[in-house]
Amino acid sequence: MEENVQNPERAQNSSNDAIFARFKTERDEWTTRIQSMSARLKDIYEIADLQTDLYSYRQIAVDYTHTLMTHLTKINRIFRERKIERWEHYTRNYDLRMDKDPKELHIYVDIADVVERKDFIQTHLEFFRETIRTIDSMCYGIKHRLSLEEYKRG
Repeated sequence: MEENVQNPERAQNSSNDAIFARFKTERDEWTTRIQSMSARLKDIYEIADLQTDLYSYRQIAVDYTHTLMTHLTKINRIFRERKIERWEHYTRNYDLRMDKDPKELHIYVDIADVVERKDFIQTHLEFFRETIRTIDSMCYGIKHRLSLEEYKRG
């Protein structure tokens, strides 16, 4: 803990590691949940409960997607602020004069922790958007599953 106070870069990295671990756990839980609901689609007697679960989980995923979008908006603001601050630093306070491209590279190295966090959130947001699409497909598939059962019964 004391190392993180003395070294802010290490604290940011451990924070990003914690975010990555949390997101991985959430993705694993949702993947298992989707697989379970998909397996329940096979049993015609589970359809009513499955449909309720699908709509409930879809709403949970939509709410969480909006939470992630809020976090992404905040991290984008931080990204822009830090990028401007570093640009000013390399333009006015840096001993060497640099062109635009080397300056951009230095800036991205300096704010790599923010870029990494932004990428984590963006990837997680995409996962949940795809999860919602999968749930929507399963909701649509219930209609076809019921039609197939009617056809099989003649």
